[in-house]
Amino acid sequence: MTPAPLHMIDFARIIRFGTMGVLLMLVSGCKVTVLEPTSEDTVRERVVSIEKRNKELELVNSGLKTRLAEAEADLSREERTLAQATPRLSAILIASSSLIQKTADGSLTMTLRLDPSDDRGRFMQVVGTLTVRVVAVPAEAAPVSLAVARFDPAQVREAWRGGMLGSGYVFEIPLTGWGSETLPETVDVVINFSDAPSGRELRDERPVRVSKPGV
Repeated sequence: MTPAPLHMIDFARIIRFGTMGVLLMLVSGCKVTVLEPTSEDTVRERVVSIEKRNKELELVNSGLKTRLAEAEADLSREERTLAQATPRLSAILIASSSLIQKTADGSLTMTLRLDPSDDRGRFMQVVGTLTVRVVAVPAEAAPVSLAVARFDPAQVREAWRGGMLGSGYVFEIPLTGWGSETLPETVDVVINFSDAPSGRELRDERPVRVSKPGV
């Protein structure tokens, strides 16, 4: 069979098909990130919440499988091949090397490092909007918001860093409302990334370590 010319391939359909494929992979392999229980949570509440979320994901997974099969039937052989070869963002995770520390002027800053990857677990550059929320949850007090930061696509692009130790995105986010001596050992960080090419929303959360004097 003679391959179809590139100008005859429906790239819009390929993108829609590929997006559903990534969504299916994400849902079927999804694992809910669980932070350490705080004064506002109990282990039982966390377990119930995770079980409920897993049931919801199973339903979504079933629906996506049906839609993926329907979409694949509409693509030509060349379009399916092109869709499978096109990398797409499947996850953007907070790196364990992220850290909160004092700057020279005594203020608190979080160095947030993010690792985006495609459906094969390979690093890829991204285009989109990032929102970061930082919350401290002390043992015997109400949660305190330390920062809410938003970065547009141009700012996200400028945050890319590459070197001998690998590539990733680095954001310096000032924190307010607390001193490092009284902060807990970690604070909760949640990121929401809106991927411009696909329109999907990706989320991650992780406790980030607080660097304290003498530690």
